[in-house]
Parts: sequence; structure tokens; C-alpha cells
Amino acid sequence: MSSGRTWASSLPSLVRTSGLLTLLCLTACSPSNQAVRQTSPGPVLATITVGARPATPVIGAGAVWVPNTGDGTISKIDPSTNSVVKTIRIGDAQALYKERCEPYGSVHSFMGPTFTVRRCDLPSAVAVGDGLVWATQNAARGIVALDPRNGHQVRAVPLGVTPFELAAADGMVWVTSYQDETIQRVDPEKNAVVATIVQFGQGPAGLSIGPQAVWVTNSRAGTVLRIDPRTNQVAATIAMPCPAPCTYGAVPLAITAGPDAVWVRNEGIATLTRIDPRTNAVVSTVDVDAFYGRDGVDAIAIAPSGIWLSGLSLQRIDAATGKPAAKLSQTGITLDYGYGSLWVTDILGRILRVSPASAR
Repeated sequence: MSSGRTWASSLPSLVRTSGLLTLLCLTACSPSNQAVRQTSPGPVLATITVGARPATPVIGAGAVWVPNTGDGTISKIDPSTNSVVKTIRIGDAQALYKERCEPYGSVHSFMGPTFTVRRCDLPSAVAVGDGLVWATQNAARGIVALDPRNGHQVRAVPLGVTPFELAAADGMVWVTSYQDETIQRVDPEKNAVVATIVQFGQGPAGLSIGPQAVWVTNSRAGTVLRIDPRTNQVAATIAMPCPAPCTYGAVPLAITAGPDAVWVRNEGIATLTRIDPRTNAVVSTVDVDAFYGRDGVDAIAIAPSGIWLSGLSLQRIDAATGKPAAKLSQTGITLDYGYGSLWVTDILGRILRVSPASAR
């Protein structure tokens, strides 16, 4: 098992803070939110300008869906034209910021690793499942469902907590609240919360629905939870390896569950952990490049070529060995895979369509 220590991982606060300052500066100076298309012979196949402060793109329902956390909208990208075909209003992000965040000062009010800087994102996350697009409505402390054809809202579910991440599949929707430290299950048919799991002091954040289980990263606690959707109870708690001195903890965030493995990125120490879902045991932890960008925004993409991570470069992990295998010289803060490409949110607040084939 890897020691998990690298020069970059030994300075998690510096990496996060400098990345955040750069991101805030560059996105503030980015061009107007008009979708553009550019092609090139290199790995970047298209550059698409979306809304303000985009987070993780999500693939599904024939499109790429981007939550623009700084302006209260979602951009719908048509992968056949690489252009934004619809911008969907979810809420008023500026009003939310003035009400809930501005009174508390700048991001520097928070010491150590924390995702509290995201409490005024709107929407903070998007998910696609069972023919609907789901989005967090952070101002209303709930979630909404959209018709993917026209973007019209068809459902609204109050949560009573500030949502952070969500996932939808197999007739269920799950939502984490980092701020209020809960994990909730929503029944789309009942339009209501049907289960709440409280995680005091644990910091539930990342979320993935896998075969027979729902997986959640507890970022403050440095653990991963396996939840049994049949009982809506925690079936296992798995500690993430964190070698001494482990000043801020492993800080697991991004998580994705496949049929044979669950992959977890530990933001605080720049490692990737593989969990065997058959035994709920950690089978490997390897050093990877440090994440790059905004606290609390990250994802892991599963592609036919392997497991992909964002950062100062895009890094491919061999799914069989769990070890780093190749890189693309392209910076990204978060990503997803679909339609034969990586869809990457870059530091300038754009979406890049990237070919993974040229990784070396």
C-alpha cells in the first residue's frame, strides 16, 4: 500500500487556496456566456462556454448537463454539435449569496479543509436518472426534477437541508448535505423524502449509486459509507488510509461505484483508494496528482480506457491494477465521461470535450 505522501499532497491547504483564488479571478474575467464551438487536431475536440462557475458535467438523456453554480442555471449541451442548446433557470444565485454567504465574509473565514465555501452554490449538482434531470435547489433547500426535452420543471421536493451532491438511478434519488450533515433518500413517485441518515460531524459529501449499494464519502471523518437501499441503513463504514502526520485527514470527496470496484479520491493527501464491494475492504491506495480547483468540486470518470481524474493534467488509472497509467496535458477541475469523450470543466470556467485516446 502506498504511503500517500507527495510534495503536492503535503500542502493540501495551499493547493486548495491558490487554486480557488485563480479560479475566482479567471471566471470573473471570462467571456460572456455564449456557447462557442472550436475544433482542433489535438485532444481538445471542442471548447464550450457555459454559465458562471460551472461544476461537474453529467452525462445522460442524450445530452451533457452542466450546473452553473454561480448564476443559478443549467446548461444543456448537445454532443452532436458541441453547443449549448438550452439554458435552464433553477434559481437566483446572487440573491442566495447575499442572504446566506455575504454576511459571513470571504472564503478565508474558513480554516483548514472545508467545503462550506459551496453552501451558496445554485445549483450545486445535477443528476440524470429514470428519464428525468434532477438538480439541487439550494435556495429553497430542496431538489427539482426537469423534463430533459424542454427543461420544464415537473417536480419539486423539499428537503429541509442544504443539498450538496445528488445521484439518481433505479427509481431512487439520494442527496447529501455537507452543511447539515445528512444523507437523504427521495422517492420520485411520492415526491418526498422517505429516509434520512444523520451523520453528525462527519461531513457527507460525495455520492454514487452502485449495484446493490449506495456509497457516500464522509469528508470530515475520512470514511466511506456503504448504504443498503433495501433498508436505507448504513451497512459498512470504511476508513480511508491516511499516513502520519495526517494533519487534516484524508478528506475523501469524489467517489464512483462500478460493478467490481469503488474508487475514492482523497483530496487531503492526493491518493486514490480502491474498495472491493464484495468485502467492503480497501484493496489498494496509490499516490495520484493533487486535485486542482475549488474546494468541494471534483469527480471520477469511468471510461473504457480506465479511471480518469482531473488536476493540473488529466490522469488515467489502470482499472485492473489500480495504478496511474497515462496522462493528458490538459488542466481540469472536474470531469465526466460519455459519448466517447471526457467532458472537462477547466480553470477558465469552460467545458472541454477531450479525446482520451491520445493519453501517454
